[in-house]
Amino acid sequence: MLTNFFDDVCAAAESLSLDVLIGACWGAFALLFMVTFILCLSCAGVRRAEKRPFFAAVNVFAVVTLAFALTEKSVEYSALLAAVFWCVGYLLYGLIVLVSKKRVRAARIPALQGVPPADVFTPSVRPAKPNVRTEHAVSVTEKLLKADLGKGDRQEAERIKSALSFLKAKGELTPADNELLNEKFNALLKLMAKYDI
Repeated sequence: MLTNFFDDVCAAAESLSLDVLIGACWGAFALLFMVTFILCLSCAGVRRAEKRPFFAAVNVFAVVTLAFALTEKSVEYSALLAAVFWCVGYLLYGLIVLVSKKRVRAARIPALQGVPPADVFTPSVRPAKPNVRTEHAVSVTEKLLKADLGKGDRQEAERIKSALSFLKAKGELTPADNELLNEKFNALLKLMAKYDI
């Protein structure tokens, strides 16, 4: 029974003209392309999926085109027709890959709602948090600099003030910054003790 079915299919195919066979083949491929293209635009899973099966389909349809053409045309004409189809199919494959990559890349950019366009491309700058210890150390240094200091001690106090001013401007301190702050504060305390301030 199955053999009879295939015989009927072959007989029906032989009764069709080449134009009808090629039209049916290319129409089926066009439908496959449209479905794949629409799914790539609308479905994230299809966008991320491998596109090689579509390229394999291009090869299969090119072989079918060659087989249909050989039923009525010369080998040269059939090969040319299959090659033209393959080139068009390869370009459509490239289009699907390109659209998929662009859509995946765009999906990776998080949606920013209520953010002005300029803020999207400008890194946000958080205002520095004031550090009470640093501010106190700077004010003490300024008080020390008003005193009658020796030349070397004044230079040392100026260096301490510069380092503390940098830490104050920085705001939130790292562990290394806190270590530097302690070091400068200790040096400041020594100078204060030396001048009895």
